[in-house]
Amino acid sequence: MKIVRVVESPILTKRFRVFLDNGDHYDFGLDGGSTYLEHKDKNKRNAYWARHTANRNESHLIYNLIPSPALFSAFLLWGENTSLDKNVEYLNHLFKR
Repeated sequence: MKIVRVVESPILTKRFRVFLDNGDHYDFGLDGGSTYLEHKDKNKRNAYWARHTANRNESHLIYNLIPSPALFSAFLLWGENTSLDKNVEYLNHLFKR
Protein backbone atom coordinates (compact mmCIF):
# COMPACT_ATOMS: atom_id res chain seq x y z
CA MET A 1 0.00 0.00 0.00
CA LYS A 2 1.17 3.53 -0.76
CA ILE A 3 -0.17 7.08 -0.62
CA VAL A 4 -0.10 8.45 -4.14
CA ARG A 5 -1.72 11.85 -3.67
CA VAL A 6 -3.09 14.26 -1.08
CA VAL A 7 -5.48 17.01 -2.17
CA GLU A 8 -8.02 19.36 -0.62
CA SER A 9 -11.14 17.46 0.36
CA PRO A 10 -14.35 18.19 -1.55
CA ILE A 11 -16.20 17.62 1.75
CA LEU A 12 -16.73 21.04 3.32
CA THR A 13 -15.99 19.91 6.88
CA LYS A 14 -12.82 17.99 5.97
CA ARG A 15 -9.39 19.37 5.12
CA PHE A 16 -7.70 16.74 2.96
CA ARG A 17 -8.40 13.69 0.83
CA VAL A 18 -5.70 11.05 0.55
CA PHE A 19 -5.58 8.59 -2.36
CA LEU A 20 -3.95 5.18 -2.06
CA ASP A 21 -2.45 3.14 -4.86
CA ASN A 22 -5.31 0.61 -4.59
CA GLY A 23 -7.85 3.30 -5.55
CA ASP A 24 -9.22 3.87 -2.06
CA HIS A 25 -9.48 7.40 -0.67
CA TYR A 26 -10.11 8.89 2.77
CA ASP A 27 -11.13 12.36 3.89
CA PHE A 28 -9.59 13.58 7.14
CA GLY A 29 -8.74 16.62 9.22
CA LEU A 30 -11.11 19.34 10.34
CA ASP A 31 -11.35 22.09 7.75
CA GLY A 32 -10.09 25.28 9.35
CA GLY A 33 -8.44 23.40 12.20
CA SER A 34 -4.90 24.11 13.33
CA THR A 35 -2.49 21.17 13.43
CA TYR A 36 1.19 20.54 14.05
CA LEU A 37 1.79 21.51 10.42
CA GLU A 38 0.81 25.11 11.25
CA HIS A 39 1.56 25.79 14.91
CA LYS A 40 4.63 23.51 15.27
CA ASP A 41 3.90 23.20 19.00
CA LYS A 42 5.28 19.91 20.32
CA ASN A 43 3.22 20.14 23.52
CA LYS A 44 -0.01 20.34 21.50
CA ARG A 45 1.26 17.50 19.30
CA ASN A 46 1.94 15.32 22.34
CA ALA A 47 -1.51 16.15 23.76
CA TYR A 48 -3.13 15.16 20.43
CA TRP A 49 -1.34 11.79 20.44
CA ALA A 50 -2.20 11.17 24.09
CA ARG A 51 -5.91 11.88 23.50
CA HIS A 52 -6.23 9.84 20.33
CA THR A 53 -4.18 6.85 21.38
CA ALA A 54 -6.16 6.67 24.65
CA ASN A 55 -9.19 5.82 22.51
CA ARG A 56 -9.03 2.06 22.00
CA ASN A 57 -10.50 2.10 18.47
CA GLU A 58 -8.30 4.94 17.22
CA SER A 59 -5.23 3.45 18.86
CA HIS A 60 -5.86 0.16 17.06
CA LEU A 61 -6.16 1.91 13.69
CA ILE A 62 -3.08 4.08 14.24
CA TYR A 63 -0.68 1.49 15.64
CA ASN A 64 -1.71 -1.21 13.16
CA LEU A 65 -1.41 1.20 10.19
CA ILE A 66 -5.00 0.56 9.12
CA PRO A 67 -6.05 3.11 6.49
CA SER A 68 -8.56 5.41 8.16
CA PRO A 69 -9.11 9.10 8.91
CA ALA A 70 -7.58 8.45 12.35
CA LEU A 71 -4.37 7.06 10.85
CA PHE A 72 -3.98 9.82 8.29
CA SER A 73 -4.71 12.60 10.79
CA ALA A 74 -2.22 11.18 13.28
CA PHE A 75 0.65 10.62 10.87
CA LEU A 76 0.10 13.36 8.29
CA LEU A 77 -1.24 16.29 10.34
CA TRP A 78 0.30 15.43 13.72
CA GLY A 79 3.35 13.44 12.61
CA GLU A 80 7.00 13.91 13.45
CA ASN A 81 7.53 16.58 10.83
CA THR A 82 5.90 19.94 10.11
CA SER A 83 6.00 19.15 6.38
CA LEU A 84 3.02 17.29 4.91
CA ASP A 85 5.23 15.87 2.15
CA LYS A 86 7.77 14.52 4.64
CA ASN A 87 5.01 12.97 6.73
CA VAL A 88 3.60 11.27 3.61
CA GLU A 89 7.05 9.95 2.81
CA TYR A 90 7.46 8.60 6.34
CA LEU A 91 4.05 6.89 6.39
CA ASN A 92 4.74 5.33 2.99
CA HIS A 93 7.99 4.00 4.48
CA LEU A 94 6.05 2.44 7.36
CA PHE A 95 3.57 0.86 4.93
CA LYS A 96 6.45 -0.99 3.21
CA ARG A 97 7.44 -2.78 6.44
